[in-house]
Amino acid sequence: MTTTQRNAYSPGFMVLHSNRLEDLRDLLTQFLKSQPLGPLVSEVILVQSNGMKHWLEIALSDDAAMGICAATRMELPSSYLWQMYRQVLGADAVPLHMPFDKNNLVWRLVQLLPIVAAGHPVYAPLRRYLGEGRADGRKLYQLATQVADVFDGYQSYRADWLASWALGRDMLLNPSGAATALEDDHLWQAQLWRDIRDDVGEALAESSRASVHSRFMTTLKTQVARSQSDGGRPFGLPPRLVVFGISSLPTQTIEALAELGQVCQVLMLVQNPCQYYWGDIVEGHDRLRQQVRQRQQGKPGGVASSMRTVDHTTATQPLLASWGKQGRDYLHLLSDFDNVESYRQRLTRVDAFVDPVADQAHPSQLAQMQSSILNLEPVPDTPMAWRDEDDSITLITTHSAQREVEVLHDRLWAWFDAEESLQPRDVMVMVPDMEAFSPHIQAVFGRFAPGQTRHIPFSVADTTARQSPVVQALGQLLSLPHSRISLADWLSLLEVDAVRKRFDLTEGDVDQIQVWLTLAGVRWGLDAKHRQMWGVSADVPDMDQNTWAFGLRRLLLGYAVGGDLPWGQSLPQAGIRGLDAPLVSKLLEWVDAVSLTLQELSTDKTPSQWTDLMAALVERFFEANDESQERLIQRLLEPLDVWQKACEDAQLETRLPLQVVSDHWLSQIQEGGLHQRFFGGGVQFGTLMPMRSIPFKIICLLGMNDGDYPRQTAPRDFDLMAQSWRAGDRSRREDDRYLFLEAVLSARQKLYLSWQGHRSTDNSEQPPSVLVAQLIEFLNAGWTPPRQPQKQPLQPFSDAYFLEGSAFSTYDKDWAQVHSLAIDVRADSADAKDVHLSAVPQVITLDELRRLVRQPVDVFFRSRLGVKLDGVEEVAQEEEPFSLNGLEKYKIGQDLLNAADVDVALSQLHLSGQLPIAAFGARTVAEFQREVALVLQRRRPWTQIYPHPVPAQSVALELEGFTITGTLVGLLGQHKSGAAPPSWLQLHQRLGKVAEGKDDDLTARVHIVAGLWVNHLAACASGMNVVSVQLGLDDHVVFNPLSVDEARAALKRLVTAYQAAWQRPLPVACKTAWAYLQVQMKNDRPDADGAGKEPKDPHEVAEPFFTGGFNTTGERQESAYLARAFADYEDIEAGLALWAEPIYGDLARHVCVGQAAGPSLTPAAGVGA
Repeated sequence: MTTTQRNAYSPGFMVLHSNRLEDLRDLLTQFLKSQPLGPLVSEVILVQSNGMKHWLEIALSDDAAMGICAATRMELPSSYLWQMYRQVLGADAVPLHMPFDKNNLVWRLVQLLPIVAAGHPVYAPLRRYLGEGRADGRKLYQLATQVADVFDGYQSYRADWLASWALGRDMLLNPSGAATALEDDHLWQAQLWRDIRDDVGEALAESSRASVHSRFMTTLKTQVARSQSDGGRPFGLPPRLVVFGISSLPTQTIEALAELGQVCQVLMLVQNPCQYYWGDIVEGHDRLRQQVRQRQQGKPGGVASSMRTVDHTTATQPLLASWGKQGRDYLHLLSDFDNVESYRQRLTRVDAFVDPVADQAHPSQLAQMQSSILNLEPVPDTPMAWRDEDDSITLITTHSAQREVEVLHDRLWAWFDAEESLQPRDVMVMVPDMEAFSPHIQAVFGRFAPGQTRHIPFSVADTTARQSPVVQALGQLLSLPHSRISLADWLSLLEVDAVRKRFDLTEGDVDQIQVWLTLAGVRWGLDAKHRQMWGVSADVPDMDQNTWAFGLRRLLLGYAVGGDLPWGQSLPQAGIRGLDAPLVSKLLEWVDAVSLTLQELSTDKTPSQWTDLMAALVERFFEANDESQERLIQRLLEPLDVWQKACEDAQLETRLPLQVVSDHWLSQIQEGGLHQRFFGGGVQFGTLMPMRSIPFKIICLLGMNDGDYPRQTAPRDFDLMAQSWRAGDRSRREDDRYLFLEAVLSARQKLYLSWQGHRSTDNSEQPPSVLVAQLIEFLNAGWTPPRQPQKQPLQPFSDAYFLEGSAFSTYDKDWAQVHSLAIDVRADSADAKDVHLSAVPQVITLDELRRLVRQPVDVFFRSRLGVKLDGVEEVAQEEEPFSLNGLEKYKIGQDLLNAADVDVALSQLHLSGQLPIAAFGARTVAEFQREVALVLQRRRPWTQIYPHPVPAQSVALELEGFTITGTLVGLLGQHKSGAAPPSWLQLHQRLGKVAEGKDDDLTARVHIVAGLWVNHLAACASGMNVVSVQLGLDDHVVFNPLSVDEARAALKRLVTAYQAAWQRPLPVACKTAWAYLQVQMKNDRPDADGAGKEPKDPHEVAEPFFTGGFNTTGERQESAYLARAFADYEDIEAGLALWAEPIYGDLARHVCVGQAAGPSLTPAAGVGA
């Protein structure tokens, strides 16, 4: 670039082009150095996003540029242009805030639409939508928002329409000035614009952006003429205005900048993907459509005729034609104002284009593709050779967003290892929707703390305050009138630091409160009155059961009177001590705050009343814990002041529903302007818009799914701009296409694209974004062999990552260790003696042996690894109990069976809120009474024989180097303690079935008696004469006394199995092995009645117990540990033959079910099954 040597200020409108942003930075640096401003004058630079602002600040601060970025104002174009309007026209003529701005216009329309719609027939379409009578508040707000958005677009792109409508002409003008009449269904728009102007008053009627711009242009032209005559510059205008790297601007803005260029230096630095003129480059379909519309044929031999013979799919650069429409229109618009002759004497126009393949002996595929766009090259007739080692463009498909981020993490490590000079700050990761990807980014990259081996520094930008816990808590509070106020949902509020700080609670306090309220039976609803709001009839008995009032009453009674005896119609909650008073007080304060807020939010209010109430709500529930939270809470309140001012300007005094106010408030809570932090260090994550055009060595685009990008927008049927397109109009879809093009051109070394190409549920194929599909098509047309995206495995622990010679690799050493220790259970046919036993503990408790028998696989995960996997958890109780689940019924049944008085126990259960309400409760009580009576009837003969309680008995057995320890409790004896010889009873009871099968196939439910069997073996091996009995609703199960040698032999087999289970997940499951063993034993048993019958296959019978069947749940579905260890029945099929007998064989041979197991004064030993 060359400039004249004049130091005097010289105005001009200058446009400089380059295909790289860093070269535009160099041009700007050279210009600023050659023509510096005065010491106290700030450079004004207009940028399109906060990401660009931060990049340019860093770029100008580089030693190779200015060395420091000081005395510089970076602004957004729209807000700065409004400042210029006020400067030229005067502050009195242009208000500080735009009265016709979208946010202000919404509330004026909320106030105006119901009035005008009822009084003018032209508004019939709106009246039909709003309905007769008083309009629904939320529907009115949504309509006002849509209309304000459309009118905001008209102000920027159709100022001539609004000017015509203001004059009473219901016409639409095209760019040439020709007018067409508005259709009848759209006449209301012209009338509404006139009504809005009348509503704001004569003083502000001409303060719309379109009107202000028109007056600004007229006034500025007058001032320009005056300044050219006297050589001066209008007061208040900047000496220089720089527009840096903006990809698109409305026509109004360019007009204003061009006119300012008559009195100021206006330097526009534009990124242009192509160094040649490409204004006539369009997609093939568009070109063919143009030809079809042509009325006349082209002249033979002429240009138009020759173009018809060209293959339009290859005659142009296809990527530029498909993705560049927005940039092409913008450059067209600039060329109308870019008068090179006006500044040629002072500045030679520079097009600083740099070919990516220049000075490269072996250019990469990425560089060649970027070069073809720069040089406007079509797809070559003969594809070029693609080298296998060229990884400049990477295409990845996964099954989920989580896997996309996991695969990226591994790929980044591979790049960092391969190139030491590559730093995390050289990588930019862009996603279409940061809200969707942010949790996955935190889960994968935030998993490793600084200093850990796999830690990669990263920062997530382009997030809004709405994603913070404080704002999410505020949203939950605002939904209070529409909430059932369940325990789980509303205690989650106390997990927010600012809420805990406000009520002076610690995390431990919150845990304690949750325990109290859960025990007190709180489910949902503040009280009975609140439940009535949800349709619960006042006639329902015990309507306040399981409400917050119900639970708090129990807590306060427990604190006041203690004990567990009923007090009136309430049962005090035990466990509240005198020292807990401060915590109870804080809980009551929190509940009072929720109750007061519910009452306040339940009625419609005027905007001023809502503003005061919302400010009080924030103060009532939030208190800053640090400076960042203090700033966040302040940002919560700022939109309220802006909203109140907008409502005052609109003279809106209508009572508004909470939903309208909360929707608007929450939508405004976000980081505004150019203050959001970018380039926080490490790998940078953001959306495409703020980081568009910014160069990085590596650009990664994630989430490039069909439908997600380009983003879809539902068209509005009353948006007239969509029906009358003009050059320069904004389109989200076209904007996204150009964003994608800019991202592709911003990658200097590598371009990485990934999408969810297969469903995680059924692995069915899903298409990528149409932009990615076009890119793949272009690559396959220009290079050979064709590129295919790499499909990643479904899970990060897939075998594919750890097989030798695999095309997949991972840096996750945790999964590598698991695979290196894994034992193929399908090939497990070795004898248990061969198992490595070094890690097995020498002391084994009875609890561990019970765990082995109940579910052998649990020993490896829970005992050895100490891992507790999340199972199919019970859904958090948010409903009052209408029925009891299995666990609840079991617990209540045990309490009733052990109670001294069943009726008293049932009454206390009812008062504690554990039983269903109303008729459901009466039915449940009757069922419990019947079942308890049946089990007690079965128990009575046994307690008559063994009436005396026996003290707890310790067990300490030595078995071949192992010690088995434990304690047996709840024993009953025939004689009082000290009498000889002792004969004891071990009695277990439950309100449920204990047997299964019929007739000869009748047997015990093994998972029910497993613990009893282990206790029985330990007692007999210790020399005790014990009968063990399991009572149930359907039958009873008995284990008769065993000799010491028999019991020790059986325990030895269990210990051997435990040693094996300690080393790896044993390929055996409790119910499955029991079914397998029962069939096998029946096949081995001589049976005259079954002579000639084909013996059953044990595996055929056992498999449904593992996998499940029709209306039945298999063990693998019930146990998270089985599901983690074994994929299907084949994984345990071979192991059943090896382990079913050692673990369950002795139990099967000594169990006795039914009448043969009845009590006798002299129990027989060794009764068989």
